[in-house]
Amino acid sequence: MGNVLELKRVEEPVLIKEMVKSLSKLMKTEDIKNKQKGVLIYNKLPQYLWNAWGEDLRRLNITWQDFLRLLSKNSEVIVDWAVNEKITWDELTNELRRIILSYGKELTERKSTTLDKFVKKVP
Repeated sequence: MGNVLELKRVEEPVLIKEMVKSLSKLMKTEDIKNKQKGVLIYNKLPQYLWNAWGEDLRRLNITWQDFLRLLSKNSEVIVDWAVNEKITWDELTNELRRIILSYGKELTERKSTTLDKFVKKVP
């Protein structure tokens, strides 16, 4: 199994960032939940990252649906990058790598739980 930390560096998608920022302005909301929903509209950023990382993510048993779920649950960091400009592209991708690594470890641990290990956990 590959290591998620080996996910290659990808260039900042400036056009996608501008799309997200424009959509946020169109929504004109202070409600963070609505901003987060708007971040993933059209799936442009997830598609961009999946095109670069998808093969490695599949080796970690992370599907497209898993990847979308991870980004959706952590969309606040995307808002901080694209809308609020609180973090850089590298900070965003490093945080996404950390999130993916954590999820990948969780998947591995779930799959490696044998019946014997499970029974030993039961009091």
